Amino acid sequence: MRRSIFSKRQDATTLENQQSGTSYTIDIEIGTPPQPITLIIDTGSSELWVNPTCETSGQPEYCESFSQFDYTASSTINDTGYSNMLAYGKGNVTIEYVTDVVSIGSASITDQIFGVGFESYDIPLGILGLAPPTDSDPLYTYVLDNMVDQGLIDSRAFSLDLRDVDSPDGSVIFGGVDTGKFVGELQKCPILDPLDTPSGADRYWIYLTGLGMTLPSGESGLIAEGELPVFLDSGGTMTRLPAEVFEAVGSVFPGAQYDSESGYFLVDCDVGDSSGSVDFVFGDKVISVAFDDFIWRVPSVEDTCVLGILADDGEFTRATTGGKQREADTTFAEEPVLGDTFLRAAYVVYDQDNRNLHLAQAANCGASLVAISTGLDAVPSVTGDCTATAPEAVLTGSLTATEAPSTITSGPGGLTSAIAPGPGGTQTGDRVASSLCLTCKNSATGAAHPSTTTRTANEGAMETGSPLAAVGAMAMAALLI
Repeated sequence: MRRSIFSKRQDATTLENQQSGTSYTIDIEIGTPPQPITLIIDTGSSELWVNPTCETSGQPEYCESFSQFDYTASSTINDTGYSNMLAYGKGNVTIEYVTDVVSIGSASITDQIFGVGFESYDIPLGILGLAPPTDSDPLYTYVLDNMVDQGLIDSRAFSLDLRDVDSPDGSVIFGGVDTGKFVGELQKCPILDPLDTPSGADRYWIYLTGLGMTLPSGESGLIAEGELPVFLDSGGTMTRLPAEVFEAVGSVFPGAQYDSESGYFLVDCDVGDSSGSVDFVFGDKVISVAFDDFIWRVPSVEDTCVLGILADDGEFTRATTGGKQREADTTFAEEPVLGDTFLRAAYVVYDQDNRNLHLAQAANCGASLVAISTGLDAVPSVTGDCTATAPEAVLTGSLTATEAPSTITSGPGGLTSAIAPGPGGTQTGDRVASSLCLTCKNSATGAAHPSTTTRTANEGAMETGSPLAAVGAMAMAALLI
């Protein structure tokens, strides 16, 4: 039994909301003496790396506003002699693996292996990856594993709370749950076997069983239902779902206009002030995402908002992890993702040891930390302290579009999609057929859904000089990892 010293075992480490919900970052310390470093927190990849190349980051001023790790100033650093490349759908980084002291909150991890970037493109921040290893035999011990091995937490488990889009911060708790941050009971959702997922990669895959919407008028209903494997990715700004589901959402969402050039649905920013929600169903649990949290206010582009969902067109570049100077692999697979536009409304406990995710409707009514122990019931069966009404899975019937969504075509200055996948691991196992998708329930007679076409990750890149060129760079942090 571990000592009940919460400050040593279960600190809530603050996350910062960057660029209107584009990404969420965590401040850690590395080296001796400790140096503060800001990283994107990412449940879609496994590796920790620092020091992007700001000159080629796509956002040099933003990148340079954060400290870089001066490895020459650390007395405890050691070079492993190994290097690697992590490839992104937009951007890549070549890293040299080193070992040093890494401190996250009150936890100080000794001899942690991580990457120091020496050449990168289109990446403004380093990454703290918290996903399971994508290789069955990883080359080294990742952060979460080392925290357990060094007695800092009991299980490879943590809880994530991004909070709403207007909140300046959220939190992550390694080895603990905060019952003051959610409503009702935690719903246990088994993490799918990699062979049962679209990509064959071991990620935080669970089944999404329905998608609905509650309109400001109070009308609610299902848009789609079935069993769709999705993975939860805090490194992805946007949610990505099959094209037919994407189109159905746009057909029902108030005032949505499809931009054929970018692949986004544009919406009036004022819709965020209304009381509607997009409702995600996981068995008996509904997570309702307020319209304000589901739309993305494009940073640096005044009065421009888009729906926080993109069509999953199935073409991504993935990195091969491990090995000395190994090249990136390119693979093609549909990978539905629930990104930050979903996670802002969800309290999620990630339990790697027992291969479960635990979900509840996020709220904020104080702080009450409970330890995650070991064994099959490591994540405690606790009820959230918050008393807001938790949605129940009672969505029935179908919402229908009263008219086809407007389709507009951007000129040279229009939005262009730059949301791209981030680093991932070797793809293994057989692909699951693309028929694994929700059955759309949009029954608007004659509604002309916007057409979606398969695009490569590089198509539609930002044009230099476009007034919305910042979208591409900002959305890099929209890593669909």
